[in-house]
Parts: sequence; C-alpha cells; structure tokens
Amino acid sequence: MDKLKKKIIKYFICCVFGVSVIESAIDSLFTDVLHPYITENKPIFLYFVLAFFALTLGMYFISAFIFYKLTNKAVNEESKRQVSERNMQYSSICHDLKTPMTSVQGFAAALREGRIKEEEQQEIFEIIYDKSCYMNELVESLFAYSKLNTESYKFMFENTDICSLVRNLIATNYDEFEDKGIELEINIPNKAIISKVDEKELKRSISNLLTNSCKHNRNGAKVMVEVKSCKNNVYITIADDGKAISKEEAENIVKPFVSGNEARTSKSGSGLGLAISSIIITKHNGKLYVDSNIEGYTKGFVVKLPQ
Repeated sequence: MDKLKKKIIKYFICCVFGVSVIESAIDSLFTDVLHPYITENKPIFLYFVLAFFALTLGMYFISAFIFYKLTNKAVNEESKRQVSERNMQYSSICHDLKTPMTSVQGFAAALREGRIKEEEQQEIFEIIYDKSCYMNELVESLFAYSKLNTESYKFMFENTDICSLVRNLIATNYDEFEDKGIELEINIPNKAIISKVDEKELKRSISNLLTNSCKHNRNGAKVMVEVKSCKNNVYITIADDGKAISKEEAENIVKPFVSGNEARTSKSGSGLGLAISSIIITKHNGKLYVDSNIEGYTKGFVVKLPQ
C-alpha cells in the first residue's frame, strides 16, 4: 500500500509539472509572440483569447485523463498483487492446518475404533492436545495479522515505561527459558525510558520475539535482552548465539509465512509471528530489523521506536 501511495504521488507531481511547463509555453506563445500582432484587430484578438482558454482547458482535461489512467492502472496492479498475496496466504494457512488436522482425525479414529493399546493412549491424548493447540495458535495468529492490516483498527497510544514493560514480559516468559536451560543476559536500566506506544500491541510484538528466541534455539543457548535510549529513540534488542541469519534471510524473515530457512511445520511455526511484530512496530513509526554485529551473539532482532 505504501508503494501505491508513493507511485500516485509521483504521478501527481509529474502531471502538475507537465501542466505547468505546457501552460507556461502556451502563455508565452500568446503574450510574447502573437499578442503584438493581434491587439489592434479586436475580432481576431477575441478568437485568440478563446483559443487560449480552449487550449488551457483541453490541456487540463488531458492531464487529468492521463493522471486517471496512470493511477487506475497502479491501483489495479496493486489490487491484483494483494489478491494474489492473500490467496497465497490462505493456501499457506490451509496447508499448515491440514497436517495437524489429519493427525488429530487419524488418532481420534484409532481411539474410537479401539486400535490403540491402553498403555499408549495417554501419549496419543497428548499428541492430539499439542496438535489442537498449534491449530488454535495458527488461527489466532491469522486473526491478529488480518486485524492489524485493516485501516479501521486503531492503536491507543499512551506514555509507557519501556523498561518496565520488557521486564514484565521476561518474567512472564521466564519458565520457557528455564525449561530449555537458556542463559539469559538482561541489560535493562533501572531508570524509566518513556515512549508513547500502544502497550497491548507492543507487548504482543516483543512477546513474539522472546518466544522465538526460546523456541528456535537449542537447549542451553545464550539470549540477551537489552533496552537502551539513544538519540531520541528507544532500542529493544533480543539477541542469541544460535544459527546465524544471512543477509537475504534477514530481508525476508519479517514477511508473512516465512520462518527462517525452515519449512513451515508445527515445529517451526506459522511464520506469522515476525510479520505481526513488524506490522506493530511499523504502526508505531518504528522499525524491526536484524543486527548480525552484536558482540558475543550471532544475531539480534532490534526494535527501534521513537522516544
């Protein structure tokens, strides 16, 4: 959508500039070249004035028509792109839902028909539960992603202590890090760093990043969470010493349905988490990017917010 807006603005500027140049040329032609020869002949002068206005009016109509055709083409192309992207997204969601649904149906049918031994039933129940949780998580992520992409959904901005917000999120997710034996390095100043944010949505964004740092890293990995203020911006960094991300992956990883260089499976996730985080940060006039130059860590996801 941003590209479409920029394209329309570019077309508008070009059309306005073209109109100005042509109008200036017509005006110069009538006032400097023809005017001295026709001022004494009133009928001819009147015809030339009418011709001047007709040319000017025609020029505006032609410019408006050209602008309409260009913008209409750009809007149609953007609409087709969005429809194609949405169809791909729905196809991806269907693909991601089909595998766990098939597993749940198969295990449920086996239990109903008594084909599972009693001592194995508890394990099957746990598999069914895990698969259903994954499907629910996928549907909730899709709902959040769709909601954030609508113009009608408004953020509620208020002054918030980012340090306190991140500390609370770490405490909420601490059990997950502890279960995997992840070593946490926390660099958050005691002094409050205030930024105007939608607390609910920013929590969702940072929580996605924290969950990813735990879910997609080995047991015993190192994770660093840092909050700092620099040049009227707040930086929230979540770094780890896991697998590095290439430059190409870094550019694409915040796109929907991309989950690193892994296939989208129930283990790797839907690939919507980072896309949701990126949209939320963008709506805060901020930026989410990958930094591969953090000392002691292979990569870091950095959230940059205006202070």
